Parts: sequence; C-alpha cells; structure tokens
Amino acid sequence: MKVNDSRRLQGAAAAVCVGALLIAVPLADAAGTTINDIAVIGHNSAASEPAGELLYATNCGGCHQADGGGVPMMQPQLIGAPRANDSKGGVIDMILFGSNAIEPGTSEFSNEMPSLSQLSDKEIALIVSYVRTHFENNGGPVTADDVSKRRTQ
Repeated sequence: MKVNDSRRLQGAAAAVCVGALLIAVPLADAAGTTINDIAVIGHNSAASEPAGELLYATNCGGCHQADGGGVPMMQPQLIGAPRANDSKGGVIDMILFGSNAIEPGTSEFSNEMPSLSQLSDKEIALIVSYVRTHFENNGGPVTADDVSKRRTQ
C-alpha cells in the first residue's frame, strides 16, 4: 500500500466517523438550535448566520479549523481564499463533489476533501454563504437554488 493510499483510507475513515457522530448526536448551538432545525431556517432570517456557522463547525471546522486557518500541507486555509471570492460555483462544487471538483494533481495538500452531497441544498447554501462572508472573504451569500443548479449540472 502506498502512502497516498493509506492517507485516503485515513481520510475516508475519519469522514465515516464524523458522519456517524452527526447522525447519532443531535448537535445544538448555545441557543438550542439543532441541525434538524436548520433545514427550515430561511436564508434571509437573522438565524441564517448562526446556522451557517454551526453547519461549518460540524462539517468543515475539524479540517479547516474554526478560524478558517486550515492545516499546512494537509487542508487549505479559507482565509482570503480565491475560490471563496470568485464565482459562487467554486465553493459549492467543493462541498458537493469534494476533491473531485479540482483537477487531479493540482493540489499541494495531502488530504482529500470528502463530498458532502448528503447535505440538503439549504444546508450547503448556509455553509457556502458563511465561508464566502467570513475569514476575510467577500464573495457574498448563495441560495439553495444556486446549490440545486450546481448539483444537477
């Protein structure tokens, strides 16, 4: 087994463990909003930002860190990330399709990002909007409709 193969297996195993925890444990923020509640939160509501932050923390923060700083040579930082400031599709595609959204051999990072396509369009929109409006990014929010269009392309 090559080193890259074992890293892929480690990443896949970690993703399975995190997924199992997310299914087994109802996560909630300080206000008591759970992941199940988030699916009904509208994009323009005052609760959108905390919902996006909670979804980011539970699905992305373990690798990209709470501050978006990433891990050198493992996971990219999201601070001032070109993909987060470019077209809406870049971050949406990364979340929907994982590392498959980038050209093979063009990443300097050793870990592959798993697809999070099991999340709803609204949940992905909340995460993408959070990333595009935080961590020194100014890409602006996206909608569930934006995600739906990318998912079916």
